[in-house]
Amino acid sequence: MTVGIIPVGMLGTNCYIIKTDGESCAVVDPGAQPERIIRELEELRAVPRMILLTHGHHDHIGGVKKLMARYPDAVLYIGKGDAEMLGDTQKSLAVFRNSDDSDFVIGNARTLADGDVLQLEELEIRVLETPGHTKGGVTYLCEDAMFAGDTLFYGDVGRTDLYGGDYTTLLRSLRKLAEVEGDYRVYPGHGDSTTLQFERQNNSYIQEALKGR
Repeated sequence: MTVGIIPVGMLGTNCYIIKTDGESCAVVDPGAQPERIIRELEELRAVPRMILLTHGHHDHIGGVKKLMARYPDAVLYIGKGDAEMLGDTQKSLAVFRNSDDSDFVIGNARTLADGDVLQLEELEIRVLETPGHTKGGVTYLCEDAMFAGDTLFYGDVGRTDLYGGDYTTLLRSLRKLAEVEGDYRVYPGHGDSTTLQFERQNNSYIQEALKGR
């Protein structure tokens, strides 16, 4: 497995390309600049079999429609609690962008629940429900990689004052991530990558979450 990182859009959303040993890949959070993502895929000679959304905010979904138009066989996935955001520009906050709202009204998504496993050639992608930043946020685990969206950042966490956010729920999700066995390279929705062990030891929000066990 290889992981490519493409920061996209005004908010610098991290779009990730998870590539197998073959030509297949998964695209995580194509939030903007779909043409740039497509160019990168073509350079890698990678074909998206799935698009994985960590949650439904506009800066994580804005490139989905154009990417799916280019790769119509790719399957779109989102946590079941956030599926409503793909059809509501108020809830996804897309209504506040100066862009075409139609890019943020997206159909044909399959919903995910805790414990689901997706198969991408030789790779297994495990789904953890991690709400708190939104109602239906999910984290994807693949080999030693953790794609945490806006649940967990380097030394920080996602905000909880937007639609569907709840701080107490976020703390439960942070505790859930911290209790995953072993160490992982954490790929967040924004900013630098980190490791799960570093965050266990240094992230004050995770430490607060663990005190509540």
